[in-house]
Amino acid sequence: MTDFRRVIRWLALMFNWVAVWSLVAMTALTCVDVVGRLFRHPVVGTYEIVGFLGAAVASFAMAQTTIERFHVAVEVVVTKLSPQAQKVIYLTTHMLSIFLFFVLAWESMRYGNALRTSGEVSMTLELPFFTVVYGIGFSAALVCLVLIADTLMVMQDRAKAWYRWEG
Repeated sequence: MTDFRRVIRWLALMFNWVAVWSLVAMTALTCVDVVGRLFRHPVVGTYEIVGFLGAAVASFAMAQTTIERFHVAVEVVVTKLSPQAQKVIYLTTHMLSIFLFFVLAWESMRYGNALRTSGEVSMTLELPFFTVVYGIGFSAALVCLVLIADTLMVMQDRAKAWYRWEG
């Protein structure tokens, strides 16, 4: 495995751990809040924190999901095509995905900068919104790197379209 792929895989794994622990925190906070409400002592700002953590779960898991091929893929028709046609479809969809995630990363950073300079914060706990938006941007940029590495491997005929990042 090349150093470039090894670094991307490590980053994706670290981002995935952020997503995992964000999900654990969401669950724990929700449970504590529900029990607290039974005793008339809810956790202040639960809705805001769970919203921020939900954004972290969804965005920080994207790169690892892409590497492991856990996303939804329509392969029923594509597998019936010739290997060359599969490669063309694979590369086309990857190029479009790279463009999409690049735009998502770019616009997230721009929007995060706008939120940072305006000082926009959440209503109850006054947590800054820009941190969440930056996280989404960094996650989308990492997905771009995953897709670029994957595309390069397929273009060099070192992997098939259904290749997983093993070994």
